[in-house]
Amino acid sequence: MGTQPFRIELADDHHIVGDACEGSGPYYVFLHGLGSVRTGEKSESLRAHAEQRGQGFLRFDLRGHGESSGRLGRVAVSELIADTIQVIERIGTCNLVGSSLGGLVSAHVAAARPDLVERLALLAPAFGLMAQLGERLDAEGRLSTNDGVSFEVEPRVLKDAQELDEAGLPARVQVPTLVIHGTDDDVIPHIVSERFHAAMPQQNKQLWIVPDGDHRLNTVHAEMWQRIDQLPTS
Repeated sequence: MGTQPFRIELADDHHIVGDACEGSGPYYVFLHGLGSVRTGEKSESLRAHAEQRGQGFLRFDLRGHGESSGRLGRVAVSELIADTIQVIERIGTCNLVGSSLGGLVSAHVAAARPDLVERLALLAPAFGLMAQLGERLDAEGRLSTNDGVSFEVEPRVLKDAQELDEAGLPARVQVPTLVIHGTDDDVIPHIVSERFHAAMPQQNKQLWIVPDGDHRLNTVHAEMWQRIDQLPTS
């Protein structure tokens, strides 16, 4: 079964483009990483998993990426969080799966709206990235990703990144949470996920450190989705 495209109009002439396939709830919702797009190995694998289970699936390009409006470096993380909440409100409670930057956004979404998230899965989440964003810029104020994408970061985006309360985030995430990170991740060190997991006071949490896993975690798709499904919700 293929997915059906959708477009959501936002304020200030912005819009979000994504695609979804219908099924029972909770839907699986996938958020991609910085400089990426909604389609790819992980999202396709998760889509197939959802279809096999008869559950709904939804993914979209974060603002500044793919077919959605905006430009990299001009979209604040707080805007990505608000956008995601607006999308999820249309389908109800979901299993929210975020990769890298998408993982960071997903954690903030779950903290802000636990009523919308039945299970949270963070794949190599980009914790620490926002706090260090200013330090990662070159002399021209540009940020370069490991995939060779380079873009200028606006001052208001930097300010927004600095104002995010990431230190208090683990305590605010109260939904069942699975954190997955690879030992060979050369983009975001796995220690950040270990620290996040350790700082979560709730008991319904799991940490999976994947031996030899890199930032993409593309070798363990099937087990990731199985572990999400097995995460208790009560």
